[in-house]
Amino acid sequence: MFRRWFPRRGRVLAVKWGYNPNSSSLGVDVTFLLFGMAAVAFLTPIISLFLRSRRRTLEAKKS
Repeated sequence: MFRRWFPRRGRVLAVKWGYNPNSSSLGVDVTFLLFGMAAVAFLTPIISLFLRSRRRTLEAKKS
């Protein structure tokens, strides 16, 4: 009933799935990259310490 007095202004012609590289989604990607690299930098020494101690125990058992 309300449409009778006002004509339709426009309609959706297409829906584009994706993201705009100029929008803030790029900032979110950069944030995840920074946190991911920080996690890698934090975990690398811990994993290497674990692997070195494991190798030492294996070498001690061989001797």
